[in-house]
Amino acid sequence: MTMTRRLLLPVMLLFVLPGCATSQTGPQADAGPLPSINRSAYSGVHAQLDQANVEVRMPMDRYEASADESMVITAANMYIIEGCMKKAGVRMPEKHGDLEVKADQSYGVWVPAFAAKFGYERPIVRTIPGIYDSGTRESPQPAVKKYFECDNSTVGEQIPPFRSRIAGQDSLLTSIVNDSNALAERDPDWKNLRGAWVKCLGDSGINMRQDSPDAWVPAYPADKQGEIRTALQDAECKSKTNMMQGLMDIRAQYQTALIEAHQAALNTLADEKAAALARAKDILRQHGHSGL
Repeated sequence: MTMTRRLLLPVMLLFVLPGCATSQTGPQADAGPLPSINRSAYSGVHAQLDQANVEVRMPMDRYEASADESMVITAANMYIIEGCMKKAGVRMPEKHGDLEVKADQSYGVWVPAFAAKFGYERPIVRTIPGIYDSGTRESPQPAVKKYFECDNSTVGEQIPPFRSRIAGQDSLLTSIVNDSNALAERDPDWKNLRGAWVKCLGDSGINMRQDSPDAWVPAYPADKQGEIRTALQDAECKSKTNMMQGLMDIRAQYQTALIEAHQAALNTLADEKAAALARAKDILRQHGHSGL
Protein backbone atom coordinates (compact mmCIF):
# COMPACT_ATOMS: atom_id res chain seq x y z
CA MET A 1 0.00 0.00 0.00
CA THR A 2 1.00 3.62 -0.43
CA MET A 3 1.21 6.00 2.50
CA THR A 4 1.46 9.76 2.46
CA ARG A 5 1.50 12.33 5.22
CA ARG A 6 -1.16 15.01 5.57
CA LEU A 7 -0.64 18.44 7.16
CA LEU A 8 3.13 18.05 7.30
CA LEU A 9 5.54 20.82 6.40
CA PRO A 10 8.68 20.21 4.29
CA VAL A 11 10.83 19.92 7.42
CA MET A 12 8.82 16.97 8.70
CA LEU A 13 10.78 13.78 9.28
CA LEU A 14 9.65 11.70 6.33
CA PHE A 15 9.65 7.96 5.81
CA VAL A 16 8.71 5.73 2.90
CA LEU A 17 6.50 2.69 3.27
CA PRO A 18 5.30 0.29 0.67
CA GLY A 19 4.13 -0.59 -0.86
CA CYS A 20 3.29 0.18 -1.60
CA ALA A 21 2.67 2.37 -4.78
CA THR A 22 5.96 1.36 -6.27
CA SER A 23 5.57 0.20 -9.85
CA GLN A 24 6.24 -3.48 -10.26
CA THR A 25 6.60 -3.47 -14.05
CA GLY A 26 9.63 -5.23 -15.49
CA PRO A 27 12.45 -7.19 -13.81
CA GLN A 28 14.04 -5.42 -10.87
CA ALA A 29 17.25 -7.31 -10.13
CA ASP A 30 19.81 -6.52 -12.83
CA ALA A 31 22.60 -5.97 -10.32
CA GLY A 32 23.59 -9.65 -10.24
CA PRO A 33 22.53 -13.23 -10.93
CA LEU A 34 19.33 -14.48 -9.34
CA PRO A 35 19.24 -17.60 -7.18
CA SER A 36 17.82 -20.81 -8.62
CA ILE A 37 14.59 -21.71 -6.83
CA ASN A 38 12.14 -24.58 -7.33
CA ARG A 39 8.92 -22.70 -6.64
CA SER A 40 6.80 -25.86 -6.71
CA ALA A 41 8.21 -26.75 -3.29
CA TYR A 42 6.36 -23.72 -1.91
CA SER A 43 3.04 -24.18 -3.72
CA GLY A 44 1.17 -24.18 -0.41
CA VAL A 45 2.22 -20.58 0.34
CA HIS A 46 -0.37 -17.92 -0.45
CA ALA A 47 -0.49 -14.15 -0.19
CA GLN A 48 -3.40 -12.62 1.69
CA LEU A 49 -5.52 -10.19 -0.32
CA ASP A 50 -7.58 -7.84 1.82
CA GLN A 51 -10.19 -6.33 -0.48
CA ALA A 52 -11.76 -4.19 2.25
CA ASN A 53 -8.49 -2.28 2.73
CA VAL A 54 -7.11 -2.92 -0.79
CA GLU A 55 -4.02 -4.41 0.82
CA VAL A 56 -1.75 -7.33 -0.01
CA ARG A 57 -0.03 -9.14 2.88
CA MET A 58 3.18 -10.99 2.10
CA PRO A 59 5.57 -13.25 4.06
CA MET A 60 8.19 -10.48 4.30
CA ASP A 61 5.74 -8.25 6.17
CA ARG A 62 6.79 -9.90 9.43
CA TYR A 63 10.22 -8.32 9.13
CA GLU A 64 9.15 -4.88 7.92
CA ALA A 65 7.35 -2.14 9.80
CA SER A 66 3.65 -1.75 9.07
CA ALA A 67 2.06 1.65 8.59
CA ASP A 68 0.96 1.74 12.23
CA GLU A 69 4.37 0.61 13.48
CA SER A 70 6.10 3.18 11.29
CA MET A 71 3.96 5.91 12.85
CA VAL A 72 5.07 4.77 16.32
CA ILE A 73 8.74 4.67 15.31
CA THR A 74 8.60 8.08 13.63
CA ALA A 75 6.91 9.68 16.66
CA ALA A 76 9.54 8.25 19.01
CA ASN A 77 12.33 9.57 16.80
CA MET A 78 10.72 13.00 16.82
CA TYR A 79 10.93 13.02 20.61
CA ILE A 80 14.62 12.07 20.38
CA ILE A 81 15.22 15.03 18.07
CA GLU A 82 13.12 17.24 20.34
CA GLY A 83 15.34 16.29 23.29
CA CYS A 84 18.40 17.47 21.37
CA MET A 85 16.71 20.76 20.58
CA LYS A 86 15.62 21.33 24.16
CA LYS A 87 19.22 20.92 25.30
CA ALA A 88 20.15 23.64 22.81
CA GLY A 89 17.35 25.85 24.08
CA VAL A 90 15.56 25.87 20.72
CA ARG A 91 11.90 25.02 20.29
CA MET A 92 10.87 22.44 17.69
CA PRO A 93 9.38 23.84 14.47
CA GLU A 94 5.90 22.79 13.38
CA LYS A 95 5.64 18.99 13.33
CA HIS A 96 2.34 17.13 13.25
CA GLY A 97 0.10 15.18 10.96
CA ASP A 98 -1.84 12.00 10.28
CA LEU A 99 -0.72 9.14 8.07
CA GLU A 100 -2.94 8.50 5.07
CA VAL A 101 -2.87 4.90 3.88
CA LYS A 102 -3.74 4.54 0.22
CA ALA A 103 -4.92 1.51 -1.73
CA ASP A 104 -2.26 -0.87 -2.97
CA GLN A 105 -2.53 -0.50 -6.73
CA SER A 106 0.98 -1.58 -7.64
CA TYR A 107 -0.66 -3.85 -10.22
CA GLY A 108 -3.49 -1.52 -11.12
CA VAL A 109 -7.05 -1.61 -9.84
CA TRP A 110 -8.20 -5.03 -8.61
CA VAL A 111 -11.15 -4.48 -6.25
CA PRO A 112 -14.36 -3.95 -8.27
CA ALA A 113 -16.09 -1.89 -5.57
CA PHE A 114 -13.25 0.65 -5.51
CA ALA A 115 -12.91 0.66 -9.29
CA ALA A 116 -16.62 1.44 -9.61
CA LYS A 117 -16.27 4.40 -7.26
CA PHE A 118 -12.83 5.83 -8.00
CA GLY A 119 -11.79 4.54 -11.41
CA TYR A 120 -8.00 4.58 -11.58
CA GLU A 121 -7.65 7.10 -8.78
CA ARG A 122 -5.76 5.63 -5.82
CA PRO A 123 -8.03 6.31 -2.86
CA ILE A 124 -7.23 6.74 0.81
CA VAL A 125 -8.52 3.63 2.57
CA ARG A 126 -7.76 4.66 6.15
CA THR A 127 -6.07 7.38 8.18
CA ILE A 128 -3.77 6.69 11.12
CA PRO A 129 -4.06 9.52 13.66
CA GLY A 130 -0.86 11.41 14.32
CA ILE A 131 1.03 10.76 17.55
CA TYR A 132 3.70 13.45 17.74
CA ASP A 133 2.78 17.13 17.80
CA SER A 134 5.38 19.81 18.46
CA GLY A 135 2.64 22.07 19.81
CA THR A 136 3.52 24.98 17.58
CA ARG A 137 2.38 26.08 14.15
CA GLU A 138 5.41 28.21 13.47
CA SER A 139 8.69 27.29 11.78
CA PRO A 140 11.23 30.10 12.17
CA GLN A 141 14.39 29.54 10.16
CA PRO A 142 16.72 29.16 13.20
CA ALA A 143 14.46 26.37 14.54
CA VAL A 144 14.39 24.62 11.17
CA LYS A 145 18.18 24.84 10.92
CA LYS A 146 18.63 23.41 14.39
CA TYR A 147 16.09 20.66 13.65
CA PHE A 148 18.21 19.35 10.78
CA GLU A 149 21.35 19.60 12.91
CA CYS A 150 19.71 17.59 15.68
CA ASP A 151 18.29 15.09 13.21
CA ASN A 152 21.81 14.44 11.92
CA SER A 153 23.47 14.39 15.34
CA THR A 154 20.97 11.92 16.83
CA VAL A 155 20.99 9.40 13.97
CA GLY A 156 22.77 6.89 16.20
CA GLU A 157 20.05 7.21 18.86
CA GLN A 158 17.11 7.07 16.48
CA ILE A 159 15.16 3.88 15.81
CA PRO A 160 15.66 2.36 12.33
CA PRO A 161 12.63 2.27 10.02
CA PHE A 162 12.70 -1.47 9.17
CA ARG A 163 11.63 -0.93 5.58
CA SER A 164 13.02 -2.62 2.46
CA ARG A 165 12.49 0.41 0.24
CA ILE A 166 14.88 2.81 1.94
CA ALA A 167 18.06 3.11 -0.08
CA GLY A 168 21.16 1.90 1.70
CA GLN A 169 19.35 0.55 4.73
CA ASP A 170 18.16 -2.94 5.68
CA SER A 171 20.00 -4.38 2.68
CA LEU A 172 18.89 -7.95 3.36
CA LEU A 173 15.24 -6.89 3.24
CA THR A 174 15.90 -4.97 0.03
CA SER A 175 17.69 -7.90 -1.54
CA ILE A 176 14.96 -10.42 -0.71
CA VAL A 177 12.14 -8.18 -1.90
CA ASN A 178 13.93 -7.22 -5.13
CA ASP A 179 15.08 -10.76 -5.92
CA SER A 180 11.67 -12.28 -5.21
CA ASN A 181 10.01 -9.70 -7.45
CA ALA A 182 12.47 -10.31 -10.28
CA LEU A 183 12.11 -14.08 -9.99
CA ALA A 184 8.34 -13.76 -10.00
CA GLU A 185 8.27 -11.53 -13.06
CA ARG A 186 10.42 -14.01 -15.00
CA ASP A 187 8.26 -16.97 -14.01
CA PRO A 188 6.27 -18.53 -16.91
CA ASP A 189 3.13 -18.65 -14.75
CA TRP A 190 3.43 -14.90 -14.16
CA LYS A 191 3.50 -14.27 -17.89
CA ASN A 192 0.56 -16.61 -18.44
CA LEU A 193 -1.55 -14.87 -15.79
CA ARG A 194 -0.76 -11.44 -17.19
CA GLY A 195 -1.49 -12.69 -20.69
CA ALA A 196 -4.91 -14.02 -19.64
CA TRP A 197 -5.75 -10.63 -18.11
CA VAL A 198 -4.65 -8.74 -21.24
CA LYS A 199 -6.72 -11.10 -23.40
CA CYS A 200 -9.77 -10.59 -21.19
CA LEU A 201 -9.37 -6.84 -21.60
CA GLY A 202 -9.02 -7.19 -25.34
CA ASP A 203 -12.12 -9.36 -25.55
CA SER A 204 -13.94 -6.51 -23.80
CA GLY A 205 -12.65 -3.94 -26.29
CA ILE A 206 -9.97 -2.52 -23.99
CA ASN A 207 -6.42 -2.10 -25.31
CA MET A 208 -3.13 -1.76 -23.50
CA ARG A 209 -1.43 1.64 -23.72
CA GLN A 210 0.76 1.93 -26.80
CA ASP A 211 3.29 4.11 -24.95
CA SER A 212 3.61 1.58 -22.12
CA PRO A 213 2.49 -1.91 -23.19
CA ASP A 214 3.93 -3.55 -20.07
CA ALA A 215 2.00 -1.31 -17.68
CA TRP A 216 -0.72 -2.53 -15.33
CA VAL A 217 -3.17 0.15 -16.42
CA PRO A 218 -4.75 -0.11 -19.91
CA ALA A 219 -5.78 2.78 -22.12
CA TYR A 220 -8.97 4.43 -20.87
CA PRO A 221 -11.18 7.39 -21.88
CA ALA A 222 -10.46 10.89 -20.63
CA ASP A 223 -13.92 11.38 -19.15
CA LYS A 224 -14.47 10.10 -15.61
CA GLN A 225 -17.40 7.85 -16.44
CA GLY A 226 -15.44 6.21 -19.24
CA GLU A 227 -12.49 5.81 -16.90
CA ILE A 228 -14.72 4.14 -14.28
CA ARG A 229 -16.26 1.78 -16.85
CA THR A 230 -12.80 0.71 -17.99
CA ALA A 231 -11.48 0.35 -14.43
CA LEU A 232 -14.46 -1.77 -13.44
CA GLN A 233 -13.99 -4.09 -16.42
CA ASP A 234 -10.26 -4.16 -15.65
CA ALA A 235 -10.92 -5.26 -12.05
CA GLU A 236 -13.46 -7.81 -13.21
CA CYS A 237 -10.97 -9.25 -15.67
CA LYS A 238 -8.39 -9.56 -12.89
CA SER A 239 -10.99 -11.37 -10.79
CA LYS A 240 -12.11 -13.62 -13.67
CA THR A 241 -8.54 -14.69 -14.47
CA ASN A 242 -7.52 -14.89 -10.78
CA MET A 243 -4.64 -12.64 -11.75
CA MET A 244 -4.03 -10.80 -8.49
CA GLN A 245 -4.15 -13.87 -6.27
CA GLY A 246 -2.04 -15.81 -8.74
CA LEU A 247 0.63 -13.14 -9.13
CA MET A 248 0.82 -12.42 -5.43
CA ASP A 249 1.07 -16.13 -4.63
CA ILE A 250 4.05 -16.39 -6.97
CA ARG A 251 5.73 -13.47 -5.22
CA ALA A 252 4.91 -14.94 -1.80
CA GLN A 253 6.36 -18.33 -2.76
CA TYR A 254 9.65 -16.84 -3.93
CA GLN A 255 9.77 -14.67 -0.82
CA THR A 256 9.30 -17.72 1.39
CA ALA A 257 12.11 -19.58 -0.37
CA LEU A 258 14.47 -16.63 0.08
CA ILE A 259 13.38 -16.19 3.70
CA GLU A 260 14.30 -19.82 4.41
CA ALA A 261 17.72 -19.26 2.87
CA HIS A 262 18.33 -16.34 5.27
CA GLN A 263 16.20 -17.46 8.21
CA ALA A 264 18.82 -17.01 10.93
CA ALA A 265 19.58 -13.42 9.89
CA LEU A 266 15.88 -12.62 9.54
CA ASN A 267 15.14 -14.07 12.97
CA THR A 268 17.71 -11.65 14.35
CA LEU A 269 16.10 -8.81 12.40
CA ALA A 270 12.66 -9.77 13.73
CA ASP A 271 14.02 -9.67 17.29
CA GLU A 272 15.63 -6.30 16.62
CA LYS A 273 12.36 -4.97 15.22
CA ALA A 274 10.44 -6.16 18.29
CA ALA A 275 13.01 -4.56 20.58
CA ALA A 276 12.94 -1.32 18.57
CA LEU A 277 9.15 -1.13 18.76
CA ALA A 278 9.26 -1.79 22.51
CA ARG A 279 11.78 1.04 22.90
CA ALA A 280 9.68 3.35 20.73
CA LYS A 281 6.56 2.66 22.78
CA ASP A 282 8.51 3.23 25.99
CA ILE A 283 9.67 6.64 24.69
CA LEU A 284 6.09 7.53 23.80
CA ARG A 285 4.80 6.47 27.23
CA GLN A 286 7.40 8.72 28.81
CA HIS A 287 5.80 11.57 26.89
CA GLY A 288 2.25 10.79 27.95
CA HIS A 289 1.15 8.44 25.17
CA SER A 290 -0.48 5.43 26.80
CA GLY A 291 -2.37 2.53 25.29
CA LEU A 292 0.07 1.90 22.45
